[in-house]
Amino acid sequence: MSDTMRFILEIAMFVLACGMILAFIRAVKGPRYTDRIVAINMIGTMTTTTIGILSAYLGETALVDVSLVYSLLSFLAVVVMCHVVTLHHKGRLQFLSRKEKEAKEECQ
Repeated sequence: MSDTMRFILEIAMFVLACGMILAFIRAVKGPRYTDRIVAINMIGTMTTTTIGILSAYLGETALVDVSLVYSLLSFLAVVVMCHVVTLHHKGRLQFLSRKEKEAKEECQ
């Protein structure tokens, strides 16, 4: 591999690392669950890309398999988080509607 290609791959990994740090900050700060879920999905995607770039940099084809497995696990984690947030939101709506009915019954 040429020195120019190595330099380009190193810059790409550095840019992805900076992007992961920014996405991690967004995942911690929020303010909403959707922001956190999208940030975690971005971190997973950037990590998969970084592993792919590292595979090309080192010339190891086995890292491509690791990258594929990691992307599947990342996708599954995002789906599970979306499901948990959806269940939490539905439960909150049911709780609020029940409280509203109780308040109407007390007024009558």
